[in-house]
Amino acid sequence: MLQDALERVPDDADLQHALGLTLVRQKRHEEALERLERATALAPGRPHYAYVYAVALHSRGRTSEALEALKRAHERQPGHADLVLTLATVSRDIGDTESAIFYARRLLELAPGHPGALGLLDELGVGP
Repeated sequence: MLQDALERVPDDADLQHALGLTLVRQKRHEEALERLERATALAPGRPHYAYVYAVALHSRGRTSEALEALKRAHERQPGHADLVLTLATVSRDIGDTESAIFYARRLLELAPGHPGALGLLDELGVGP
């Protein structure tokens, strides 16, 4: 059904995103990444699409691409807490402690007392 709808309206970001999520559930990861990337490109003002795309990239081991997608989205939507938290956690995952701390503290500026940021900073052995 989604494929049929996309044939009629190929530039619909919502349809691209929905199909991407469906493909993830079907474990058709490469196809899913293509659709999620397309949704992100079609709707750059929707940070959730970029977040989902970056998480999908990261889960497939494509961490540098995930970071780039997150950074681009963060430039457009610097106040989006999920993007900032994901930047912090992916940075931690690759051993970039300095960036992880920077983004966790940035998140605390956006959302004082955010448990994810506080937990990450505690895990990294630093304070807010």
